[in-house]
Amino acid sequence: MNGGSERDLIDSFGKFAYAWDFSSPPAVLLLLLAAAYVAGSIRLSMRARADRSFWAKFAAGLTGFALLAFALAGPLDVYASDLFAAHTSQHIVIAMFAAPLLLVARPMAAYIWAFPRPLRTGAGTALTEASVVIRVLRLLTRPVVALPLFLGSLYGWHIPAAYNASLENEWVHLFMHFTMFAAAVLFWWPIVGPPPVRTRLSYPQRIVFLLLAVTPAALLAAVITLSKSVIFDFYLDSPGHFGWSPTEDQRIGGLLMWIPGNFVFLTTMTILFFRWFAEEERKSFRKAARRPRRSSAAASSAKPSDSHHEYPDDERK
Repeated sequence: MNGGSERDLIDSFGKFAYAWDFSSPPAVLLLLLAAAYVAGSIRLSMRARADRSFWAKFAAGLTGFALLAFALAGPLDVYASDLFAAHTSQHIVIAMFAAPLLLVARPMAAYIWAFPRPLRTGAGTALTEASVVIRVLRLLTRPVVALPLFLGSLYGWHIPAAYNASLENEWVHLFMHFTMFAAAVLFWWPIVGPPPVRTRLSYPQRIVFLLLAVTPAALLAAVITLSKSVIFDFYLDSPGHFGWSPTEDQRIGGLLMWIPGNFVFLTTMTILFFRWFAEEERKSFRKAARRPRRSSAAASSAKPSDSHHEYPDDERK
């Protein structure tokens, strides 16, 4: 996040899109993590069968890192202290797009292969079923834990005092992004279920889990959007990019939280529904395929009846 008081006002999204800064600590850490992921994925593809599924996961990982770069080193971060809409978009990209995409990528194996052999062996030991890391991760990704953490992070950081503090202090801002991203990863984990902790939720349970998050998130977005006054005092002195007043900026940010955020939830629930439907169809097909085999086996085990049992003596004559 950078102070925006010394920058010229922008009136086009072209100027907005060209604002990038990779010198901040989150940007440097992001580049290191992305480089390790790419290196580990390349090594893994050379030692294992890299099929279409592997490259699809790799593409999801690259997309997730690209979105994180856009949020943490791109214009959303550069103008986060000037525009509430930019800061809100930053949180949406981090929590609603980048986090689930990185889980879909299943990056754990790639990161293990990015290590030298001694560290790779140690990492494998640390990720066994009985390890402390796995037990803690399994606890944190339980729905009864992950959902309150996600909603608590969302609501907690939108308390005006906490939100203003994150804009006034760089370290508080870093902590804000870390906790929001971590809570988002834990929240999406029961939905995606990547190794080393597989989800135990069925498709209907995952849909219900998402439904429990939709209403509270939409309620917060509605309060921000419909408020007639500026909730976060820090933006009262915003420069006025795009000619937006602080109230208009807040309303646009609330709408961004409301519409794209709920779109991700609803899209995910739709995908889960169709996967559930396809799974039920496969179960029905397998049951139907087993039924004729059982019937034919029963028929072949029965003894054929004698002809004189079928016809009376007088009819055979």
